[in-house]
Amino acid sequence: MKVKEFFDRYWKHKHLRRFDSYYNFLSLINENIFEIISQGKHKKILLIGMGNTPDNSFFRLLDGEKVCIDVSMDGLKGMKDFQKVQMDAQQIGFKEGSFDLVFLRTVMLHLDHKKTIPEIKKLLRKNGCFFWVEPMKNNLFLWIYRCVISPGRWTRTAYLALEDIEEYGKVFAHVWHREYFLLTVLLIPVYIILPWFRKCIHMIQRAEMHIIDRFCWLRKLCWISYGFGRS
Repeated sequence: MKVKEFFDRYWKHKHLRRFDSYYNFLSLINENIFEIISQGKHKKILLIGMGNTPDNSFFRLLDGEKVCIDVSMDGLKGMKDFQKVQMDAQQIGFKEGSFDLVFLRTVMLHLDHKKTIPEIKKLLRKNGCFFWVEPMKNNLFLWIYRCVISPGRWTRTAYLALEDIEEYGKVFAHVWHREYFLLTVLLIPVYIILPWFRKCIHMIQRAEMHIIDRFCWLRKLCWISYGFGRS
């Protein structure tokens, strides 16, 4: 199944988005991203493949022009206060140096990393930033989900590896990244089903991050990579 065909189905059928309710499971990442982004002055922001998601509520508060592109027009419906453009992220038609900030969440797995990253770099103005929040490929506990349950299993996926992220350092002047959620991915169903248990889960996540940060070899086995590159 082609990426556009998948996302046309994804946005039209709610049952394919039933697992999106884990968004706040990533609050450790979300809070840090939004704090950093809100400190900068961004005249023009490009949001790639964001669609009508909870991220909208944050970016809507920012000053500056916000442009959202998506391969599926259905993904752009209901997005107020954004300039909406149906566009393939692998064939972005904007001029070089057009944006101060480029943001992607769970998009790179559908793209050719080696081709896309240099193109994103070209879109950025001097000292512009590229932020990503992307799933990684080596977490054993997610293997069954991805093969059997994930609605994205019908498309070609290229989950990030640490080696890919290291390549970003050859494109951007400065790159920072951190990897999250090793064993705590097993708590996602609990997080969704038992809302009253979420504070405890966030405490467990923070404890796990101390372990991951101490034993760096665990990073390649994590679920999510979050980071940014500066031009």
